Amino acid sequence: MKKLAKIPLIALLAVLGFFVVTFTIYFFNLDMKATSLLAPYLQKWYDKMEHDHYL
Repeated sequence: MKKLAKIPLIALLAVLGFFVVTFTIYFFNLDMKATSLLAPYLQKWYDKMEHDHYL
């Protein structure tokens, strides 16, 4: 019976941990900071691709 009682507690802690991580990412705008760090590398990769030029 004690194992059954731990399941909601573990689920609650997992949801709380997920919320803390996602809130921290949102609050400090870390997603856009990571995107700005990756942008030059993605731009180089995109520029090396062959493109069809239609006007």
